[in-house]
Order: sequence, then C-alpha cells, then structure tokens
Amino acid sequence: MRLGKVSLDEMVQGLDSADENWVELLLHPEAESVWAEAVKRRESLNAFSRLAARWPAIVHQYKKLKKYTKKSSNASPISLFSTNFQPFNAALSGTSDEDQAFSIEIIWGEHQIVSLEKNTLIQFNGRRGINVYYSFSDGDGVFRIDESWDFKLEEGAVLLTFFEGEGLSDDLESMLNNAKSVGSVVLLPSK
Repeated sequence: MRLGKVSLDEMVQGLDSADENWVELLLHPEAESVWAEAVKRRESLNAFSRLAARWPAIVHQYKKLKKYTKKSSNASPISLFSTNFQPFNAALSGTSDEDQAFSIEIIWGEHQIVSLEKNTLIQFNGRRGINVYYSFSDGDGVFRIDESWDFKLEEGAVLLTFFEGEGLSDDLESMLNNAKSVGSVVLLPSK
C-alpha cells in the first residue's frame, strides 16, 4: 500500500489529498482497520499536543518515563475505573450508560493519554504489589493501589505511573530502577 502514515494523517484531518489515495484506501482489503488505526494515531497526536501546550512539566516527566518502560513476563493486570455512575442523572441528561462508564486497562510497558470530560473519582483494580506514583501541578508522590484519585478538571493533567515489584520506595528513580513492570497513563482534561 502506497498510503503511509503521513498520507493517512492528511486524510483523517480532512486536508486536500489525492483522489487516488481514497480509491486505494477503499480498495484495500483491510480498509476499516487501516482507517481506524489512522484515526487512533491522530487522536493520540492531538492529545499529546494539548498536553505539551498546557502542561510541559508533565510532558517532561512523561518523556523521561519512556526509557524506563518494561513489562515482566507475568505482569499482573491492572485497570482504572470510575464508580460515578448515577442512573437518574444519566436518564435526565440523556447520557447513555456506556458514556457514563469509565474503565481503562493499564498496559505494562506502554504509556497512554486519556481525555476526561468531567471530574471523576478514579479507583484501581489490581493486586496489592502495585504502587502508583502521581505527578500533577500541585506536586507528586506515591499511593497504594487500594487508594483512589479524585481527578478534577481544574487541577489539570495528572500522570499516574504504575510500578510492580518488591520493596518499592517513595523515590521515583528508585522505583523505576527496581520495578519489574512499569506503565503509565495521563489523565488529560478535555477542556
């Protein structure tokens, strides 16, 4: 396929692109997945650009983590979820259950950026050997997996870094060096 990431990115953004690119995409046997990946890639770039423009300190920490990402062969699953579901508010506002539901699986060895549209109490589902290091405009620190994070739009982006391993401390460098698995997610205000 002659269509590369740049051509597909232009198509996703609605920029002028050659008609033959559209024809080639439509004739491709995996057109839907090629297009879905291009849209996902563009959304990721847009989110990173918003993050970089408003919270450069978080981006610096985020980029620093890239060299420390790792995943052990038997890494425990972990996810973030919200219990803010309120059926009466959903019915009155016309919001579907799926739109209110919030759940993200942390992928060990990778970094994710997730946009949130409202204040959300984030809880974690994972085993006890996992610690979370947080960084946001008001500071940084460590908390346990059985605690929660009260995400507030007005406080800005927050970088949550997950560490799996024995004998982890409160020091970020030490945690990065001693962890068996590391993964992170940036919770980014959509506004």
